Amino acid sequence: MSQKVYTLADVKVHTNDKSCWLVVHGKVYDVTAFLEEHPGGYDIILSSTGKDATQDFEEIGHSNSAKKLLEKYLIGDFEGGDSAPTAAQVPPQSRNTQKQQKQKDAATRTFHVILPLLILLVALALNFYFSRR
Repeated sequence: MSQKVYTLADVKVHTNDKSCWLVVHGKVYDVTAFLEEHPGGYDIILSSTGKDATQDFEEIGHSNSAKKLLEKYLIGDFEGGDSAPTAAQVPPQSRNTQKQQKQKDAATRTFHVILPLLILLVALALNFYFSRR
C-alpha cells in the first residue's frame, strides 16, 4: 500500500504547536506529539516547518536513535521528493558552525541562570554583613 503524498501547500498548514509537520528526506512527519520532548526545545522544530527541513535536520547532527525515532511520526511522502543534501553532502565547516552555535546557546542559557543566582547570593551576603554591624 502506497503512502499518502503531501504537497508543500499541505505542509504549510501545519506549522504551529497544535499541528506540526516536518519534511525530511522526502518524507512527511507529524511531530506534534514530540514537540515538548525535543531536547533542543520546540522552537527549533517550529522554525523548520513549512519547508523541506532536511538540511536543518542534518546540520544539527542528529544521532541514529533520533533518526529512528522520527520514523514513528511518518505520515506520508513529500511531493517534492528529497531535495536537500544529506549529512555527507553538507560541508564539515557548516556542521561545525552549527555545533559551535549550539554550544554558545547552551553557555548563554547557563549564564542567564547563574548570573541572577550570583546577584542574589551577593545581596544576601551584604544584607547579612550590614545587619550584623
